Amino acid sequence: MRIIVKDFLDSEGKIRTELLDGEAMKIAEELSKAKLSTHQVRKFFDEVKNYKARIEKGDDFEKIMPLIVMLKSKAKYAASRKKEMNVFRDFLYKSIDKIKEDDGKDKKDKFNAFCLFFEAVYGFANLKK
Repeated sequence: MRIIVKDFLDSEGKIRTELLDGEAMKIAEELSKAKLSTHQVRKFFDEVKNYKARIEKGDDFEKIMPLIVMLKSKAKYAASRKKEMNVFRDFLYKSIDKIKEDDGKDKKDKFNAFCLFFEAVYGFANLKK
């Protein structure tokens, strides 16, 4: 299956409920099928949570955004070393591209929604220990 990441926010700028339920479950299934380990995904999850914490403590989102985009490079490198990471790389690429998308919605709000989405995906995934 191809990874599909839909908009994080609805037309009013609120997080879509289905994003954190059915859509997160579908992606989690794909990560589980790829036989990813908890460690492989947790490394990225922790980094995303760290960026979110920095923003909440007052760091300027525009200064953090390049670091968020840099996750694409890190995911590509991880996928070049371990083939099973290709599915995760696709998930991360498409999610970050949704954050960057110039659709009139606040990028910081989209990043916060992505954080919840990633947490839901991680929670639903049946990853190797």
